[in-house]
Amino acid sequence: MGFHSILVYISGYLGLFVLSFYLLSMKNYNKKKILYNYDNDKTVSIIIPAFNEARSIEKTIKSALAIDYPKENLEIIVVDDGSTDDTAKLARKFVSYSHPRVRVFSKKNGGKGSALNFGISKSNLDLVISMDADTFVDPDAVKLMVSRFYDKKVMSVTPSMGIYKPRSVWQRIQQIEYYLGTFLRKVFATINSIHVTPGAFSIYRREFFLKHGGYAENILTEDMEVALRIQTHGYIIENVPEAVIHTLGPKSFKELYTQRRRWYTGQIGNLLDYKHLFGPKTGVLGTIVLPMALISVFLSMVVTFYSITRIVTEIKKELIFMQSVNFQFNGFLEISSYLTGEFFQRFLFKIFSEPIVLIGILFFFITLFYLNFAKRKMKFKGFLWFNLALFLIGFAILKTFWWIVSIFYYSSKKEVGWR
Repeated sequence: MGFHSILVYISGYLGLFVLSFYLLSMKNYNKKKILYNYDNDKTVSIIIPAFNEARSIEKTIKSALAIDYPKENLEIIVVDDGSTDDTAKLARKFVSYSHPRVRVFSKKNGGKGSALNFGISKSNLDLVISMDADTFVDPDAVKLMVSRFYDKKVMSVTPSMGIYKPRSVWQRIQQIEYYLGTFLRKVFATINSIHVTPGAFSIYRREFFLKHGGYAENILTEDMEVALRIQTHGYIIENVPEAVIHTLGPKSFKELYTQRRRWYTGQIGNLLDYKHLFGPKTGVLGTIVLPMALISVFLSMVVTFYSITRIVTEIKKELIFMQSVNFQFNGFLEISSYLTGEFFQRFLFKIFSEPIVLIGILFFFITLFYLNFAKRKMKFKGFLWFNLALFLIGFAILKTFWWIVSIFYYSSKKEVGWR
């Protein structure tokens, strides 16, 4: 057995162990009786930082205005972060007597963290929401999320996320990725191990920023940094999978590559900055969740390279075999007969004689379980088989590529831009 094979088996074992732990944690959590607060008495500021978001800012503000929450307890603060397009002009169309709780500010470009801090400084309400300018929220999401502030130690609440009307291949792959995250985010909430509060839409107690400082401004992933800071101070981050928001995912490979390079490079920096969270003193977060976040990166890269190597090797063997017997096809029927007969039999034998394939099949059913959880909570229609096929074919390769690039950028200290 080769070194690669050993690592593959280790990956499978760790994956099954962690999944079993997560499922047991979820089962125990569901037995708890928590009294949520549905009084809607907390006041909420929705802060929308925007830089050159003219294509979506109007729809985002309309989405925020349609939220089912007492209007006297809700305000919308749009912060134009030095846009060079019509973002500010389009946003100011909503500042009127009919929308007295909409306020629009313009400032010099300073980045998302700077814009959020500016918005927080303009708010004096109980809770603040970070809402991206390309995000659309279900009307009942805020009401559901606010109800989770049942304890003074709850400092943030996260929703479920999806891709808004995915059309391109890249958006369809992201859609499955986001839906899979619905289950994991809920599991992490049950063991108080959420380490990313999605920047697209998350809600916080304003007092946290007043007491522990605002968003980090010179950082690539401010949503992960603030979550790790909340964990550092011993607070709770909750999750409501029934609270659904959708975001405009990158539609091209270039846009997706730029986004993930920033995310993954930022994640490396965040985990190194908060390395004190690793270890038994932070419970499950430090002993399982964060260590597995790092270990899984390495192991997933190994498994991906191993799988690609095995596939290429088997194809080469098949071509050599065909050449050695001077195999020739005399029409489509002979090709079909070969693929469904002799080749198919050898293919099945090779597949099911590899234990790693059985592990892969098991993880496929785990993926279906995750998606079914997301479907029940988010109530989307259909089962997205085509998108799932794209995800299974391409995501592991894409993720490996993004990590290699991000590790290179971080280690070489190359500048990583937002766009």
